[in-house]
Amino acid sequence: MTRKRERIRVCWSPKWDGPIKAWSQKFINQNLWRVDRIHDADDLIQDAYLTFVKVQEAYPRVVEPGHFMALFKTAMTNRMHDRARYVMLKRTIHDDTPYDVSEMFDGRIGEVTNQGYLNALLTEAPNELRAALALLASNPGALRSNEGPRENLNQKLRRLLGIDKMVLKYDFVAELLTLLNA
Repeated sequence: MTRKRERIRVCWSPKWDGPIKAWSQKFINQNLWRVDRIHDADDLIQDAYLTFVKVQEAYPRVVEPGHFMALFKTAMTNRMHDRARYVMLKRTIHDDTPYDVSEMFDGRIGEVTNQGYLNALLTEAPNELRAALALLASNPGALRSNEGPRENLNQKLRRLLGIDKMVLKYDFVAELLTLLNA
């Protein structure tokens, strides 16, 4: 009786080039919209390669291509979720202004003037308050006129902006204090 010789199973080792790289490129192209704008596809391909190396080092006993690919896909999906979560948090924290901050105030922004934070607050201000501040900036002498009946600051601003006091009793001073104390 002859015995069949048992073959020694050759250990499979994952290679980046081939189906893993192709899947990574397709996955990144489908999910590029989820990540921060500073990253392009090439950056994410490099990050995918680093993820591949980490998975390869973390699971050296995986010798079947299907199992390794499942681990790699899970790692890439989790990494993409982390990047998307970062972008979502960044959008809620950072307040975009309609101005280019580098061109405002002759490049002096920060500790000297602190006008960057003020402009961020002003973009959140209600339209009435922004209109009143624009009026004060363009014509500061308008508030000094003593014509007509005696008025407080809110009444003068309503009159100068043409807001009918019966329609809207807007408190400019309280809104400005609330905005600055936020």
